[in-house]
Amino acid sequence: MTRSILSGLLGLLSVVAMASLPSACESGGVGDPCLPEDEYDPQFAGFKVTEENIESRSFQCQTRICLVNHFQGRVSCPRGQEAPPTCKPGEGGCTDCRPSGTYAPDCDPAKPEQCLSGVCDAAGSFCRCGGPQDCPSADWVCGDNGVCTLHICRDNIKGCQDPTKSAEENEGKACCVPGTEDPVASPVCGQCAGDSNRNAEQAVYCSCRCGVAEGEDEDPNFNFCECPQGFECAEIRPNVGLGDKNITGKYCIKQGSQFRGEQDCGQVQGRYNSEQCEGSP
Repeated sequence: MTRSILSGLLGLLSVVAMASLPSACESGGVGDPCLPEDEYDPQFAGFKVTEENIESRSFQCQTRICLVNHFQGRVSCPRGQEAPPTCKPGEGGCTDCRPSGTYAPDCDPAKPEQCLSGVCDAAGSFCRCGGPQDCPSADWVCGDNGVCTLHICRDNIKGCQDPTKSAEENEGKACCVPGTEDPVASPVCGQCAGDSNRNAEQAVYCSCRCGVAEGEDEDPNFNFCECPQGFECAEIRPNVGLGDKNITGKYCIKQGSQFRGEQDCGQVQGRYNSEQCEGSP
């Protein structure tokens, strides 16, 4: 599991938010913008338009639900990016070589054989690296602290993309971890067309659960919400017997924004790669 200081802070904030969870499912705040916590991971390449994501403990939403309804890319990086060049500190060729994520798989201290290095940190319960051979690839560095770190060269980066700015203003800028100038290490697809109902404004926002999955018996013990004006109750996650049953079913989505297929994406706004991105260039 990739570990980082930011993700640790987010986890703490989520725990604090859980302490104030409402006893009922409230519809207040439905439609408010939210930023999925996955985007604080510098290795996260973005969401796929063929999938949905339900963040059920969002500290940003009154409803505690941040819904990603078949959206492509990163909310924080509208135009996406190609994979940035990697670098290694002190090796030259890059004057601005910055860390972008760490790799330290979880392990059981009683079972050090779970780690490639054979060393499981007793205090942190994560695998310590003994050299570059214990890291994901040759681009990573095994630091003195026994943690694999990836570095990105920012020499030719003109700044970070901002979802509140125009496409012209974001042109040539990089994807960054929200609220920082830390570069995202992965290639990221550009968002779907603005009139596709699949861009961030139309597909990523606070929502609430308004009904059980199709074919399921009604649940009298769950306080479902009523969708406010401009929203409709639609099935987002069928119950296929995996995961938490209480987050399957129907959610409030913007009227007319049901997902019909990857063809919905339309012309991609920014980076397009036919092997990784839906839509068209």
